[in-house]
Amino acid sequence: MSVLPYETVFIAEPEISNDQVDQLINKIKQAITANQGTLTGEDRWGRRRMAYAIHGHREGFYAVLNFTAESGVVMAIEHLYNVTDSVMRHLTTRVIKSKKTFRPRKEKPAGYSEGSRHSGRPMSSRGRSEAPAAPKPAPTTEPAVSAPAPTGAPEGGTPA
Repeated sequence: MSVLPYETVFIAEPEISNDQVDQLINKIKQAITANQGTLTGEDRWGRRRMAYAIHGHREGFYAVLNFTAESGVVMAIEHLYNVTDSVMRHLTTRVIKSKKTFRPRKEKPAGYSEGSRHSGRPMSSRGRSEAPAAPKPAPTTEPAVSAPAPTGAPEGGTPA
């Protein structure tokens, strides 16, 4: 198997102490190194307000760990998260470095204005024809004539 870069993020309950957070992060580090992985980065975001309540909590302790390892380490970390009661949410993803390169942005043309999204033309002439629109026909008050119902026989012939 090959060694791949990963990133794991977890949200712990806000009531846990800094010592308990240190212990949890050390357990995750030990799980990574026990599976021949190497830790490449650690970022503790601290207590943050969440967008919605999770298990009745409006805040959580966020932490991010970056590491390289084989794919088996992900199962070990996920198991550790699942058996730890103080972890409310977690996500481990493989980091894929993009080889895509982007061209530099084009410079704006000389007649470009912020109000126009297209090719520098004024907004009043964008997408409009110069000819006036044809008038709509007036509604008629005569009743509509319906076509006769088909009888099944062709016109001018005998029924089959």
